[in-house]
Amino acid sequence: MSPIVRGGVVGVAILGYAATQFVDDLFRGMGGGDDGGKEEADQGIREGVGLLFDHSLIASAVILTALLLIGLVGYFSWRFAKFRVAGGQIEFRKGWLFREHRQVPLERVQAIEISRPLLAQLTGLSQVIVQSAGGGDSQLKLAFLRTGRADEVRGELLALAGRRDEARPARSVGVDDGADTEDVSDGMVEAHRAPLSTDEGREVLRVPNSRLFVATILHGGTIFLGVMALLTGSIALAAYGSRFEALTGAAIALPALGPLAFGIAVNRIGELLKHGNFRLAETGTSARIQHGLTDKRTTTIPLHRIQAVGMVQPLWWRPLGWWRVKVNVAGIASDPTNNTDNETTALPVGTLDQALDVLTLLDPALSEADLRRAALGEGEDGGWTLVPPRARRFDWLSWRRSGFAVSPHSVMVRAGRLSRRVSVMPHARVQSLTLAQGPLDRRLDLATVTLVSTPGPVDVAVPHLDLQTATRLLRDEAARARVAREFSRSACTSDDVPSQLVARVVTPEESDER
Repeated sequence: MSPIVRGGVVGVAILGYAATQFVDDLFRGMGGGDDGGKEEADQGIREGVGLLFDHSLIASAVILTALLLIGLVGYFSWRFAKFRVAGGQIEFRKGWLFREHRQVPLERVQAIEISRPLLAQLTGLSQVIVQSAGGGDSQLKLAFLRTGRADEVRGELLALAGRRDEARPARSVGVDDGADTEDVSDGMVEAHRAPLSTDEGREVLRVPNSRLFVATILHGGTIFLGVMALLTGSIALAAYGSRFEALTGAAIALPALGPLAFGIAVNRIGELLKHGNFRLAETGTSARIQHGLTDKRTTTIPLHRIQAVGMVQPLWWRPLGWWRVKVNVAGIASDPTNNTDNETTALPVGTLDQALDVLTLLDPALSEADLRRAALGEGEDGGWTLVPPRARRFDWLSWRRSGFAVSPHSVMVRAGRLSRRVSVMPHARVQSLTLAQGPLDRRLDLATVTLVSTPGPVDVAVPHLDLQTATRLLRDEAARARVAREFSRSACTSDDVPSQLVARVVTPEESDER
């Protein structure tokens, strides 16, 4: 069934095109001559009927041949596709004319998700997608498996790979080199401990599809399109005077907006289909996300893989108090050509309380009060450092709000007044830091500090800080990040507490010594 599921949409399109051509030829044959005479009309009917039978035989032969070829391809693709876990890695082999053998070390596995496209749902199949470090091209897809089997494979792979670098070395889980293994095209290798339960975890929240629909409509593109349509109607009414004539003029002008409207509609419908039926659950050391209307996906994100978190409130959502939560995950979103929004959206739309619940779930060391102050507050209350007044030349509307705050665990950045943004990065997850100045920045003695994370939607940068403040932040954060990384590597954590959640206060004396 795998070839049918993979090429199902293309097959439906081909069959639809063939059917359209067949009906068109049939009616053309039944149309008769130009003079509309009875004799030529009867002749046209006879030709049309003959065309119907002729095409039916040809179509039947083509369909039978195609089904036979699909069956053979399906058998051979199934016969030569197999996977196994051995030597601390998962291996996948496929192909009978052109063979491919892929290997992914278990310690490089970043996340594991289950995808169920529409045709796969109808046939009871699923695919297991193993995300590994290196981008979208390094994904390993086991497609397709029975739905129950896919859940078992996901659970066992999580047991083998999902928590290897969270546990103590003596308790790391895997298959020893040289251990006896078995081909698991029909069964997985036995792990050294019982696999994780396939339980979906404790449900944290669900996003109603009605709310998601409203949030999808409240988008800059749809609002711009509505304003353009309203302007077109108003101009037509002012030009023609009569409502009927104005409606006619607007109808003539609206096709000019057709390509734009089509592009916006496709984007908005895709957003709705992608995040529909959204459900978030937690399993203790990972977050499990289920979403999708036509392509149902189940994504498991280990908490220790999360590098940065953030929430954003677009202008159009402010009257409703809605927010969206995004995350940077190691190994995900490093390929700009790959659609990775599925793995980086922890909450597509929700209230502020729900957004705070999600953020504290993803990183329990975060303070809900600090996050709320970052989302709604302004000024220096709560230990915030703001950009200087001279930075209002760059951002005259929100310069009183833009700034950063440092806690023993992380750096928190806020920006925006109309569209609010909050970004948080733990000290231990800082990859590097940069300080940049443009020509006008140098003239005003300003600088921008960026905390570099793994690629993702969350950008942790403080623009247009005072130069001395930016230099001090760069120096102190480098020391805090170094201490946090060393402490997290040496900390002996339990299976229930990911190492990134261990916070330590760095004193000024320690910072100066380093």
